[in-house]
Amino acid sequence: MNMILVEVLFLGALAAHYAYVYFKLRSVVGPGWRWTVLYLLMCVFLLMGSQILWHGDLGNRHDFRRMLSWPVYMGLAFFFFLFTAFLALDFLRVLAWMFDSLFSLKIGECLASPKRRVWSATTFALLACVYGWFEALNVQPTYVAIETERLPAGVDRVRIAHITDVHLGWIVQGERLDRILDVVRAARPDVLVSTGDLVDDDMGFRDEEAALFRGLNLPLGMYAVTGDHEFHAGVRQAIDFKERAGMRVLRNEHLHVGGLLFVGMDDPGDDDPADDDPHGMDDPAGDLPPEQEILASLPEDAFVVLLKHRPSVIRESVGLFDLQLSGHTHGGQIWPFYWLTRATYDYRPGLRALSPSGRGGEVYAAEISRESSVYVSNGVGTWGPPLRFFAPPEVVIIDIVGKHGE
Repeated sequence: MNMILVEVLFLGALAAHYAYVYFKLRSVVGPGWRWTVLYLLMCVFLLMGSQILWHGDLGNRHDFRRMLSWPVYMGLAFFFFLFTAFLALDFLRVLAWMFDSLFSLKIGECLASPKRRVWSATTFALLACVYGWFEALNVQPTYVAIETERLPAGVDRVRIAHITDVHLGWIVQGERLDRILDVVRAARPDVLVSTGDLVDDDMGFRDEEAALFRGLNLPLGMYAVTGDHEFHAGVRQAIDFKERAGMRVLRNEHLHVGGLLFVGMDDPGDDDPADDDPHGMDDPAGDLPPEQEILASLPEDAFVVLLKHRPSVIRESVGLFDLQLSGHTHGGQIWPFYWLTRATYDYRPGLRALSPSGRGGEVYAAEISRESSVYVSNGVGTWGPPLRFFAPPEVVIIDIVGKHGE
């Protein structure tokens, strides 16, 4: 029921902002019925197309799904930017009216022409789409170094490459994945971890992408956890793809890797009946021990890396791990959705220490056995529109460095 309500609200919001854009355009184009019908057909195409892509079972119609994805997702992005531009212009007009009234100015004359406003908004939307396209392609490394006394003797450094939210599907495919892995190759990590949403569709026949991962040949291997979109897409086929790619999938379990101890937790999306796999491939985890119980059973002298898709920190877990790696938020992907992710999750992108403080976004355990930190990545891929706007994609390169006593 909650998912149905969210869907209704989403479609209602889309319809409202299409109506808002229509009346803005109508102030210049006029009330002609031909362009109105064309505009309505375009809106119906975007609304229905998005529903088909998100909920429809297109079977083996792979070419049709790919061809539908591009115009639908790019159209959704363009109309969102257009809506945002018109809204910003209306806000500026209100401010200009206030200043003109208070100080006898004539600032509002600059925004008085409806034609000028339409051209300004349309130009901004087009430029924003172009900029967002190139920003999504411009994957950059983010380097982080963490010192610790918990590395075993003889291990001075372990370099981790962290990727998340790749969303391999009908937009992000082999060419984009190769761009991402170029950043990984250049950093020469010891190990690669993927914290969920690597897969966003049926990957049963996608051997090219699996081969790209296998070609990395990392000394300590590759490890992954599930994300919510992998349960939507069919978690069994998603895990099968990761295993074909050479990854070890950690599902509520831990594993010693090169002097570190990785703990991988399943995404909780599998517990929601609304997240059941539409293709009959759902693989619920069943009754499993809580995260903090798994962490409490681990050796106290190990450097524990907690792999979780969503950037939620359980209070009782803090002090039981050293570093949590998460994604899920995409950094908002298209500003201003950043603020929506901030309202949902307390943790901003980047590295944050979890310390005993009353400030928002920080939690702590009553008795801390070790210092815990969380890194929330912007991710490297895109969901929906193949764009990013002021939310640059990143591959996080983390050096766990041995801290030697003097």
